[in-house]
Amino acid sequence: MTVSDLDAKSQAVLLLAQGASSDKAGEGVGVSGRTVRRWREDPAFEAEVKAAQRELLAEARAALGGAARDAIATLHAALQDPSTALRIRAAAVLLSALPAISEQFELEERLAALETALVESGRAA
Repeated sequence: MTVSDLDAKSQAVLLLAQGASSDKAGEGVGVSGRTVRRWREDPAFEAEVKAAQRELLAEARAALGGAARDAIATLHAALQDPSTALRIRAAAVLLSALPAISEQFELEERLAALETALVESGRAA
């Protein structure tokens, strides 16, 4: 769906979710930035902006996930290259990513454990 297929408020939601300021979003939909700021005072409108931001982020994460798999495969293949310098560089890049990936995994596990504990404590209360 393109911005031109939507009404002004829906267009503004999409533009704001994409990072436009209220003034730029207003300019893009033919209203003033003040009007957009007034729309943003409405919790339902702001919830739409947040939902659109989450959707855009999910799309970006999916695209990055695919690109990351390709990048890892490329680096993995480079580990077999005849050039020692290229093999060392590929290995260094792969190894440098491990701490962040490990930390992310650990944080997700800890968050899941906290959510489980919250649910269980709610049932016990």
